[in-house]
Amino acid sequence: MQPVLPPGIQLTDTLEQMQQGTLMRKVKSKSWKKQRYFKLQEDCMTIWYQSKRTGKTESACEYQQLCVGHEAI
Repeated sequence: MQPVLPPGIQLTDTLEQMQQGTLMRKVKSKSWKKQRYFKLQEDCMTIWYQSKRTGKTESACEYQQLCVGHEAI
């Protein structure tokens, strides 16, 4: 059964890869950069990530930007 996606969102290969999870870098400033395991939830509106101590869930709307490579800050 396909997950119910928000209006206007189509499930693409990229979204499917994000739903499987990947290791990315969370950047808050030039000096604060941490590697985290991120996973897009089935609703495509929530991102789960693993920090050192616990797993956390955040709304995808809270993210300002996703960059490829070392483009962040």
